Amino acid sequence: MNNHTHSPRPTLNLFRARGLFALIIAWSFSGPALANEDQSFQALRDWIDAAPAADAMPAAGTHLGIADRDEFLVSLIPRSAWPYYIFDDMDMEVAAHGDYPPPPDWGKAVDPDYRLDERGVLIDFKGAGFPFPDVSDNDPDAAAKVVWNMLWRPGQDDFDMPMVTWLRGENGQLDRKLEYTSVSSTYARGEHCLVDGYEDVKSKRVMEFRSPRDMAGAKDMKISYVDHDREDSGWLYLPAQRKPRRTLASERTSELMGMDMIREDLNGFSGKMFENNWTYLGRRAVLATINVRDNPEFGGPHLWVPHKARWEVRDTHVVMVEPKSPDHPYSSRIIFIDAETYWTHWMFAFDREDNQLLRMNQHYLKYSESYATEQPQQAPYVKQDFSDNVGHFVFLHLGETDINAKKPHATLTHCYVKKRDFSPARAQQFYSLRNMISGRR
Repeated sequence: MNNHTHSPRPTLNLFRARGLFALIIAWSFSGPALANEDQSFQALRDWIDAAPAADAMPAAGTHLGIADRDEFLVSLIPRSAWPYYIFDDMDMEVAAHGDYPPPPDWGKAVDPDYRLDERGVLIDFKGAGFPFPDVSDNDPDAAAKVVWNMLWRPGQDDFDMPMVTWLRGENGQLDRKLEYTSVSSTYARGEHCLVDGYEDVKSKRVMEFRSPRDMAGAKDMKISYVDHDREDSGWLYLPAQRKPRRTLASERTSELMGMDMIREDLNGFSGKMFENNWTYLGRRAVLATINVRDNPEFGGPHLWVPHKARWEVRDTHVVMVEPKSPDHPYSSRIIFIDAETYWTHWMFAFDREDNQLLRMNQHYLKYSESYATEQPQQAPYVKQDFSDNVGHFVFLHLGETDINAKKPHATLTHCYVKKRDFSPARAQQFYSLRNMISGRR
């Protein structure tokens, strides 16, 4: 049992029963329609509108398999993901609905002098809480407010994160394996900054690769800023070149390190708000790996998706993002963001050429307080004391599945996260460009 509290099933008034229309849509998605693998934008929009009845939810302790396709799976797994997540020997353990409170001081040190401008850009916010703790479905700015809460949620920085990433083709063919570590710190902490004189900095991150051989020793540093109009700063160091070079943060639509994602896909969306149009599509119940027991094994026809993992039915805000630039590869993306925690569960991006699914990602999370009773596996190349995670009251990112539907190909990542708090002096030393390159950190 975890230390956080549970209610027997999702709060019923969060899920809307749509009567006969929902039943008809559910029937149309079952049986032969599943084999058709309709991954169009319109198919997902129709699925979102066909919300399941509030009492049509699997009980806690249920293990869902292919036999539960028509009763539960097609109504709780987003339509575009069916070809990957619904398969013959699948096993989804359904946990009781969890309540996951934020840190006790969350929201208490927020500097109240901030606003949302006419572009949907958050001005002068400095962190330490959700900028919009109460989002109304009827608010014309609901979509932007939900995404800003996601971008400033607790737990997304202040960690040591060793990672292993597998790049796989069809039938589980392994093309490449990467090992690397990311260390990230929050600078903007509401009424104060981690390091005096750096009040313009939101966070800093250093990533270092250890394998494969052609990438060993490569380091990447990123600085993000409180001012959303300011581009992130980045430097890449390659040992063969012996000096760092600036990276262009504005290249947000380029693939990241050869993986099946673009830079904007991180966390579901990590681009610029003013470069997109935003539409709030309402609330939707979905299955989500919000508090997995361990880094999940992979299953499915191509070994691309979490298998024998623990899932919950979660209430999510559904947001549609439409890039303004006609040169953007996506016509739109649809993001499912948890209505309590504001972590992303699912993201689907559609190809501008034909409005069919191009890329998607799905995230695995673990609540810090559950480490008291169940600790996930260690990274294969380093050992960490996960007991330090208890008491932070945040989610830790244990990995994700990123699928390129057009190749087809997938990038699978396991993260082994340990919370870490830097002193101001240590942070200033660790994130120094000179020390990052010299190795004196």
